[in-house]
Amino acid sequence: MTSRAAELWRRTVPWRWLAPSTVLIACVVGFPALYMVLMSFQDISRIGLVKGFAGLDNYARLLQEDALGQVVGNTLLWLVVVVGLTMLLSLALAQFLSKEFFGRRFVRLSLVVPWATSLVMTATVWRFIYEGGNGLLNRLLMDLGLLSAPVDWYKDPATALYSVMAIGIVTSMPFTTYVLLSGLQTVPHDVLEAARIDGASAWSTWRRVTLPILRPSLMIALVLNMLHVFNAFTVIWVIMGKTAGNHADTTVTWLYKIAFTAQLDSGEAAALGVLNVVFLLLLITAFVVILRPYQNPSAAEERPSAAEAPAGEVRPAPPYQPEPVQPKPVQPKPVRQRLVLMRAGRGWRRIRPAALPVIGFAIALFFLAPYAAMLFGSLKTDAELYAVPADYFPRTWAWSNYADVWQRIPLADYFRVSLTVALVSTALVLVVGAPAAYVLARSRFRGRGAFLGVILVTQMFPAVALLIGLYRQALFVDGINSYAVIIAINAAFNLAFGVWIMHAHFSAIPVEIDEAAMMDGLGRFRIMLRMILPLAAPGLVTVMIFTFIQVWNEFVIALTLFNDPASGRVPLTVGVQQFVGLYETNYQYLFAAALMAIVPAVILFALIEKHLVSGLTAGSTK
Repeated sequence: MTSRAAELWRRTVPWRWLAPSTVLIACVVGFPALYMVLMSFQDISRIGLVKGFAGLDNYARLLQEDALGQVVGNTLLWLVVVVGLTMLLSLALAQFLSKEFFGRRFVRLSLVVPWATSLVMTATVWRFIYEGGNGLLNRLLMDLGLLSAPVDWYKDPATALYSVMAIGIVTSMPFTTYVLLSGLQTVPHDVLEAARIDGASAWSTWRRVTLPILRPSLMIALVLNMLHVFNAFTVIWVIMGKTAGNHADTTVTWLYKIAFTAQLDSGEAAALGVLNVVFLLLLITAFVVILRPYQNPSAAEERPSAAEAPAGEVRPAPPYQPEPVQPKPVQPKPVRQRLVLMRAGRGWRRIRPAALPVIGFAIALFFLAPYAAMLFGSLKTDAELYAVPADYFPRTWAWSNYADVWQRIPLADYFRVSLTVALVSTALVLVVGAPAAYVLARSRFRGRGAFLGVILVTQMFPAVALLIGLYRQALFVDGINSYAVIIAINAAFNLAFGVWIMHAHFSAIPVEIDEAAMMDGLGRFRIMLRMILPLAAPGLVTVMIFTFIQVWNEFVIALTLFNDPASGRVPLTVGVQQFVGLYETNYQYLFAAALMAIVPAVILFALIEKHLVSGLTAGSTK
C-alpha cells in the first residue's frame, strides 16, 4: 500500500467505525422523511398508486378539512396542559425523591412500573377504570359522594379529551421525574450548605441556588417531554380509536385516520406529516440553540489547530468538564421573618421522619393503583366485570382466566414474535452503536459534531412522526410484515439512546487503558472488545434492557407494518387488542395477558433504575 493510500485509509478510520450507524440512520430515518415530503406533492389514489404531481393540492385539501380547527385546537391544548402539568408535578416529585426517607426505594420503583409498562396496557387499564356504570372511577367517586350518577368519561365528547390528558400526564411523569432527579444529583452539597449557613430559607435556596444549576436538566426534560407528548399516539388510539368523531384527536391520531382508516388518502396524510415534522424541527432547533448539547465550551478541545491535530487524525478526547454554575447570591431574610421560618423548620423537622414515608406511600399507591385494578380485574368473572355498581375486588377469584387466555388467542405466538423482534433489535443496537460510541468517546475528528447532531435529531424523532414515509418505504422493498424491516426500524429509532449511554460510559474509562493496550500490540477493535466493553458492562446492560423493553412495548409501527395473523406475525401489543371490541371488551383475559407481559419488563427495568439515573446525569452534561 502506497503512503498516500495509507494516509487516506488512516483519515477514514472514524467514519469507517461510524458507517454502520450512518447507513442505518440514513435508510430508516432519512429516506422515509424525504419521501414523505415528496408524497405530500403527489396525487395518490386510495389503493396507493401515484397518478402524478399534485402541487399544493394535498395541503389545500388538508386546510379545507372541517375537522382541522378542532384537531389543531386539541393538539395545542393537549401539548400545553399535559406538558405544563407534567413539568410542575415532576419537578415537585423529583425534589421529594431527592430526600432521604424510609421507603424511598419503593416509591422510586413505583414510578418504574408505568415507565416500563407498555402504553397499550396502561391505556387499556385506564379505559377499564373510565367505563360508565361499571367503571372503578365512577364507583369510587360515587362512594365518596362526589358524583350522583356515572359519567361516560371517554365516550362523552365533553370529557373525552380531558380524560385522556390525565393519562398522558401520569404516563409522562416517570421519565420527566427521572431526568430532573438526575439533574438534582449534580447540585453540589457544599453550595447548598453555604446557603444554609448564610441564613437562606429552603425556598430561597431552591430558587437562587438549585434552580440555576438544574436549568440544563429542566430544558432537556421540557423539550423531550414536548416531543413525546406531541407524538402521543398509543394512549389516545387505544382509548378513543374505535369511537366516532374527532373530539379527542390530535394531529398524530388524525393523520393515522386519514391514511389508514377513514379516508385512505396518503397524499393528504403526508402533507399533515410534513407539517408535524416542521413543528418538531422547530422544537429541535430551539433545543440545539439554547442548550448546544453536543458542543464543548472549550473551542480548543473541539477544534484543534492544524499543527496539533491534522485532519483525520484520531486522538484521545479529554473528558468533558462542564463549566461550574455560579449561583446567585442569597440575601438573608429580615429577622422576624427568619424567626417564623426557623420555628416552622423546627416543627417540620420533628414530623419529617414520619411525614415523608406517609407522603411517599400515597405517591406509590397512586402510581400502582391502575395495575392493582388490572390484577383484580384479571381475576374476575365476566359477570363481575360488568356489574353495576362495580366491585373493587373479585367475589370469585377466577384464576382459570390465566389458563383460558392461552386458548382464546394464540398468545404463545404473540410472545414468540415479540421476543424475536426485541432480542434481534437489541443485538443490532449494540453491534452498530458500540463502535460509534467508542470512536466518538476516544476521537476528535472533522464531522464529529455533525454526527452527534444527527444522533440528537433521531433521538427527537419518534417513528410515528415518519409513519407515512416508513409505510411507503416498506411497500417499496416488499417489507410489510417482514421481520427484517420491523427490526431495522426498531433498532434505528433506539440507536440514539444506546449511543448516548454507551458514549457516557466509554468516556468515563481512562484513556491510559487504551494507550497501554496499544503498546501491547492490540488494535482499536480488540481494545474495544477486550478492554472497554467489559469495563463498561453496567452501561451495556442498561442499553440492552432499555432497548429490549422499548421494542417489546412498541405499538404503532407494529400495528401498521407488522400485523399479519394469517402467517403468525403479530406482536403481543397488537395481538391482545383482539379482546377490545366496539361493543364489548373481555378485560379479564386482556389483563391476564397484559400482566404476563408487564411483570418481566418491570423486573428488568427495576434492575437498571440506578444506572438510568447515572446515565441521564452523564448525558445531560455531555
